[in-house]
Amino acid sequence: CLASCHTREKVLYFQDLNTTEAIQTQALKTLCLAPGDKIGVTVTSATTPELAMRYNLTQGTGSSSTQNPDNQRYTIDENGNIDLLGIGRVQVSGLTRAQAATKIQEIFRNGFINDAVVTVAAYNQYINVLGEVAKPGRIEIKRDNLTILEAISMAGDLTIYGRRDMIRVLRQEGNATKTYFVDLRSKDIFNSPVYNLQQNDIIYVKPLKSVKDADATKRSSVITTVISALSTVSSITLAFVYAGVIGSR
Repeated sequence: CLASCHTREKVLYFQDLNTTEAIQTQALKTLCLAPGDKIGVTVTSATTPELAMRYNLTQGTGSSSTQNPDNQRYTIDENGNIDLLGIGRVQVSGLTRAQAATKIQEIFRNGFINDAVVTVAAYNQYINVLGEVAKPGRIEIKRDNLTILEAISMAGDLTIYGRRDMIRVLRQEGNATKTYFVDLRSKDIFNSPVYNLQQNDIIYVKPLKSVKDADATKRSSVITTVISALSTVSSITLAFVYAGVIGSR
């Protein structure tokens, strides 16, 4: 029992979270655009739609412009700028997608298209999940935010051989890469600096120290599953027996 309980402590998530407990968690943080990201900029106008079309990369006449999506997108350069068609260089790095759209829209309304409406879509944003997960690899970020729990779920969760207590997250901050650690067994993860992920973050799940530990964890997981299944079967059997006794009276 001691070995089994000790092994369960290595596997179960959020062990210090009570069933009815409400905890303070940080708000979802919207991703900011960064060098290397690609963005699509769409300009529309109700009064001068033909003029607005001239500022859209999607309106190119060459066959390659319609076949290759990258030809319809701007790549943010190392200085955080894009070279906006018909406008010139615009700084967008460090802005959210919505903030970038507002900034570009104001530029257009200042002497180009008075009623311009600008939308910005973000592309080429990824995080990487490595180590003891079911599906390691690169994960595309398809919305404005992504948490570490969502990323681990998208990677198929940890394998039974992965350490839950020391998930490493590598993040580029300026000219240095900073390392953070999170513990899936604790509710503290909800207030970790890396709970909200950023593009290019790397999540690494370490394996357990030894094959012996891993096998013990796996056996405990199997035993727990079997006991749960047997308990369910027993409950169903007793229910039928009880129903039969009542029915025979």
